[in-house]
Amino acid sequence: MNNQAIANSRPRYHLLPRDYDGSQDIIDADFELVGESSGIDLRAIWATILRERKLILVILLLALAAGVASILFSRTTYRAQAAVQVEEQLPNVLGTQELEPAPVRTEADRFLKTQVDILNSRAMAAGVVEKLKLDQNRIFVREAGISADNDAGIPVSEQAINAVQERMTASSPRDTRILKIYFDSGNAELAASVANGFADNFVASNVQRRFDTFSHSRNYLQKQIDTTKVRLAQSERALIAYSRAAGIVDASGAAGAKFEDGGRRSLTTANLVELNAAYAQARSNSVQAQQRWQQAQATPLMSLPEVLSNPAIQDLTRQRAEFEAAYEEELQRRKEEHPSMAQAKAKIKELDRQISALASSIRTSISDQARVAQRQEGALLGAVGQLKSATLTEQDKGVHYNILRREVDTNRDLFNSLLLRYNQISSQAGLISSNIAIVDRAIPPINPISPRPWLNMTLASLGGLLLGLIAAFARDRFRDKIDMPNEVEDDLGVPLLGVVPKLEGDRALRKALDTPRSAIVEAHHTIAWSLDARAKLPPHSVLLLTSSQANEGKSTTAATLGSNLAGTGKRVLLVDGDMRRGSLHRVMGLHNDAGLSNLLNRELSALEAIQYSDVYKLPFISRGTASASPAELLAGEGMTDFLGEVRASYDIIIIDGPPVLGLADAPRLAAAADGTLFVMAAHYASKEAARMALRRLATSGTNVIGLVLTKFDVMKAGGHYGYGYTYEYGEIDRPDELTDDTAAAVPA
Repeated sequence: MNNQAIANSRPRYHLLPRDYDGSQDIIDADFELVGESSGIDLRAIWATILRERKLILVILLLALAAGVASILFSRTTYRAQAAVQVEEQLPNVLGTQELEPAPVRTEADRFLKTQVDILNSRAMAAGVVEKLKLDQNRIFVREAGISADNDAGIPVSEQAINAVQERMTASSPRDTRILKIYFDSGNAELAASVANGFADNFVASNVQRRFDTFSHSRNYLQKQIDTTKVRLAQSERALIAYSRAAGIVDASGAAGAKFEDGGRRSLTTANLVELNAAYAQARSNSVQAQQRWQQAQATPLMSLPEVLSNPAIQDLTRQRAEFEAAYEEELQRRKEEHPSMAQAKAKIKELDRQISALASSIRTSISDQARVAQRQEGALLGAVGQLKSATLTEQDKGVHYNILRREVDTNRDLFNSLLLRYNQISSQAGLISSNIAIVDRAIPPINPISPRPWLNMTLASLGGLLLGLIAAFARDRFRDKIDMPNEVEDDLGVPLLGVVPKLEGDRALRKALDTPRSAIVEAHHTIAWSLDARAKLPPHSVLLLTSSQANEGKSTTAATLGSNLAGTGKRVLLVDGDMRRGSLHRVMGLHNDAGLSNLLNRELSALEAIQYSDVYKLPFISRGTASASPAELLAGEGMTDFLGEVRASYDIIIIDGPPVLGLADAPRLAAAADGTLFVMAAHYASKEAARMALRRLATSGTNVIGLVLTKFDVMKAGGHYGYGYTYEYGEIDRPDELTDDTAAAVPA
C-alpha cells in the first residue's frame, strides 16, 4: 500500500473548537485553526484566566481577608452634614454698586473654590474650636488623642485645631452654589455640633469681613473728601484771581447759555461763535439768492417757477382762459367785427397786460432779494473779522486760564464722586448682610459611614478580582511557555504537526493507548498522517525525535508514533538514542540488558540487539548499558554502519534522541537522520530554550520537519478546545464512546 493509499484510508484530523457545529468548511489538510479573529480573542482571555485561576483565587482571598479585617478593626465613624448657599453678590437694595463686584460667569467656579478654601482654613477651624470650646470637650479630646504632655510641646488648643481640620471636609458640587460641610466623629452628636459650628462661623465671619470692609472704606473716603475739599477751594480761588487780572469773562455760566460741544467759553468767544454762525447762514442765503436770480434771467418770464406758482397770476390766467373760450364760442355765431366780439377781444388783451406786468414785478423782486443777501453777507463778514482778532488776543491769555479751569474741574469731579460714594457706603452700612445662608443644619447621623460591611466586602471582592486579573495577565504576558497550539508557529517558526493531550499517571496513559480511538491514539494518528503529507521523507529514512530538555514526552511520542506507522503497513524500527538517561525500554515494557551502546561498541550485531514489543507491535533497540562517551560513539563509524545496515530492512527508523541543550548527542544524531521531529511539552518547556535548541539544530544542517506539542492541558488552554475529524467524504464523525475529555486530541 503506497503513501497516498494510506492517507486516503486514514481519517484526516483538524484543529476545531469544541463547539464546532459543522457550518464552516474544513480544509483538506492535516489541521487548521478555526474561528480565529483579528479582534479581541475572548477565548484566549478566558484561557489565561483558567491558567492563572489559582493566582487569582489567592489574591481574591487575600483581598477578602483584608475586607474582613477592615470591618473588625475599624473604628465606628459618623459623618454629619451641613449645607450653606453662597451667592456671588448681595441683593442690591439701594440700587448702588457693591464694594465687592460680583465675579463674572467664567470666574464662578474659582469663586466657589475660594469659599471652600476659606472653610478649610486654619482660622475657620480655630474659630470653631474657640466657640465650641472643643479643647475642653472630654469626648473630643479623648477621640482626637489630645494630650497636654506631648513630646513636641504643642499646646492643647493647637492640637484641637489640627484635629478639627483633619476631620472636616468641604466640597463644592458641580453646577450649584451649595457648599457641603462634613465632619467625622465617633460621636454622632459631636459630629453634628461641629458641622453646625463651621456653618455658623462661616456666615458670621463673612458678615464681619464685610463690616470691616465698609468701616475701612468709609474712614478712607472721609479722609480723601477732606483733602479734596481743601484742594478744590484753592484751585477755584486761583482761577478767579487770574480771570480778574486777565479780564476774561466766562460766558458758559450765563443763564440760558448753551454750547453744543459742552465746552467753556469767554464772552468774546461766545459772540464770535454766534456771529460766525449768522455769517454762515447769510452766506448760504446769498448764494441761494444769486442762483435764483441767475436762473430767473436765463428763463422766459412766463416759465419762471415763482411766476407759475403765484396765486394772482394763476387767477388771471384762469379768467383769460374763460374769456378765450367764450370768444371762440361766439366766433362761431358772429363775425369779428361785431361790437361784442371786439369788446371780448379787448378784455383778453387787458388780461395779458396784467399778467405780464405782474410777472415782471416778480422777477424784479428776485433781483432785489439777491442784492439784499449780498449786503448782509458783507456786513457779517466784517464783524466776524473784528471778533477774530479779539478772540486770538484773548486766547493767548486763555492758555493759563484753561489750565486752572481743568484743575478746578478735576478737583470738583473727584470731590463729587468721593462724596457720592461716601453717602452710598454710609447708607449700606446699616444694611450689612451676608451672601452666605445656611440651607440645612446638621443633625446627628443615625448610621455610621465606617465600617460598612457590605460595601467593604464588595469593594474587597471587586478590588481583589481586579488585582488578580491584572496579576494574571501580567504574569501571562511575561510567561515563557507554550500554552496554545497557535503559538508554536508564531513564536518558534516551526510547523505544528500535532498536539498530544495530557494524561495523569502511567495507568491512564496505558489505558488510553489500549483504546483504539482514544484522544492519545487519535493525536498520534494525526502526527503520522502529517509526516506522510508534509515531511515527504524518502524510503528507508531515519527520523529523529528530540526536545530542548528532558521530560517532554519524547519516548511516549516515539513509541506511539512508531506503533501508528507500523499499523499502516510500514516496517518500523524504534531505537532509543539517549544512551545517557534513555527510558524507552520501560515505555515498551522491555529490558535493557543490551542495546545501542553495546551495538556501537561492536559487542553485538543489530539483529542481536533488536527486541520485539507485543504492546506496540514493532521491533525496538534499547539504549544499552551505560557508556562513558556517548557522543564519541554517536560520532564514530559504528553509528554510520548501524544505520546503513538497518536502512534496507525498514521503511522508517525512529530514533528517540536525547535533549539538545547541554549535550552534543542530539546534533550528531540529527546530522545522521533524514529528518528531525522536535517535541515540546505544553505549559512546561521554555520558549527561549526551544529557540536555542532549534538554532543549534539549524547550525548543524538538520532538517527539522515540524514540532509535536505534548502534555497539552485543555483546561489551561481555556477549556474550549477539542478534537474533530472528518473522513474523506467530508462527514463529521464523533463516536458515542468518546467522551468530552477524550474528544480533544488536537486542540485548536
